Amino acid sequence: MDPLTKLLHTQPFGFLYLLYRRILVVLKIPFWTALYFAGINKPRPSWSLKKLLLSNAIRDVLDAPSKTGQTRGRDHTKEVIAKDCLDARFIWVDPVPPNLIVGEVERLARACGAQSVRIPAYGFGKWESERDLARDGEKVILNLHGGAYIAGTAHPEDPTANIPRGYLTYGISRVLSVDYRLSATNPYPVVAPFPTALLDALAGYIYLTRTLGFKPQNVIVSGDSAGGNLALALARYLRDSAELGLGIPGGLILISPWVDPTGTYTGTLTDNSPAVLNAKSDYIKLPDAKTDPNARYFYSLRALIGPMSVKDAGHSPYISPASLRLAENGLFSDFPPSCIISGDAEVLVEQIRLLHSRMKGDMPTGAVVYREVPDAVHDFVAFTVWEPERSEVLRETMNWVKAL
Repeated sequence: MDPLTKLLHTQPFGFLYLLYRRILVVLKIPFWTALYFAGINKPRPSWSLKKLLLSNAIRDVLDAPSKTGQTRGRDHTKEVIAKDCLDARFIWVDPVPPNLIVGEVERLARACGAQSVRIPAYGFGKWESERDLARDGEKVILNLHGGAYIAGTAHPEDPTANIPRGYLTYGISRVLSVDYRLSATNPYPVVAPFPTALLDALAGYIYLTRTLGFKPQNVIVSGDSAGGNLALALARYLRDSAELGLGIPGGLILISPWVDPTGTYTGTLTDNSPAVLNAKSDYIKLPDAKTDPNARYFYSLRALIGPMSVKDAGHSPYISPASLRLAENGLFSDFPPSCIISGDAEVLVEQIRLLHSRMKGDMPTGAVVYREVPDAVHDFVAFTVWEPERSEVLRETMNWVKAL
């Protein structure tokens, strides 16, 4: 760890750095506003001022916490008291029994020492108790938050909690958001590489189906960004391990899924590629050869794959289901019906389109629904200012869930 990084990891210097970055954003707002009304530096003509300010502000501060060693993750060993859970209920989820961890996932877990443990989750909606059993015919959403596997939380304070709240608004009665363990790597202690998060997602699924008694077909797995990647990995494990009798979820909701973390697609990009052009509008950055290897994108990749090489990760459908190194056909055979949501202004749009193409080719006609929202950025469903598109997508998605 270099001297500057060490300094930023100590207090009060870390706090002062974060404060400095936030103050810079505040000072830039009048400048951004003036340019907006002058029609200059407006990435998308349809954007309202709120959308422009949101995208610019997130872009400016997104990497700041990682520079100080801070993320929005929480201590997974401590219970959160009711008054601090805001509009959700704290729930403990038991670890996965060892006999339910098999195959490729068991091999990967042994390779990096990953184990299933008791984890926190948050129940949004009509939870009468921690063990509120499934009602006859009731559907439930298992939600997996985004954050590049290195940041974020299922806690209601996180911006991504607006997604389960949106599901409640448009008809679902309950959502279980699993606070899966986040990954970390050098210059910090190595923590929770893949498949740690998958074990936690599996624990949430087993809690719903075996503890609460939801039928697998009534469990809809939702994930945004990295959570979308995790939702696909969970569905793949359940499909590949049919002998365990865990069933298959009734559907997947994939919001701006991060489906090629190893970046195999970047070698095919040109100046006119949507991913390159969208770097001007989206708040997440496109990796390239000049990107700092310790920057957020590459750090999150290294943290996720742990002892695995990037080359091997690029050949793993669990980690990079849209990798160009994988065979085109058969990856998604027997997957549950899926609803994929993206924005055509996000840098991940090309890998998401490839995911859609692969799923559509492997699954029955009509089993895959794809909605690419014009001028929307990455994970726009998490932002309440992104209207009316956010509400339209949530309404359509919940109608799709009801029809499953």
